Amino acid sequence: GCMLNGKLYPFGHIERTEDCYRCSCSQTEMSCCSLFGFIRSYDRKKCVILFNKKTCKFDVMEKNDRSKHC
Repeated sequence: GCMLNGKLYPFGHIERTEDCYRCSCSQTEMSCCSLFGFIRSYDRKKCVILFNKKTCKFDVMEKNDRSKHC
């Protein structure tokens, strides 16, 4: 298998790792692509970016109430 961030994955195609990557593992190499995009523009004064590992997406939330989206 292949090691990624301390976890052993089997040879072959890995649809989704714990850290939100799609990978291919062979006896000679492991290659991965992220399943998430990056947010470039948001109101930095009133909002904060949080990563959601369940959905593999970044959420832009209010700084003062992180249950509300900006």
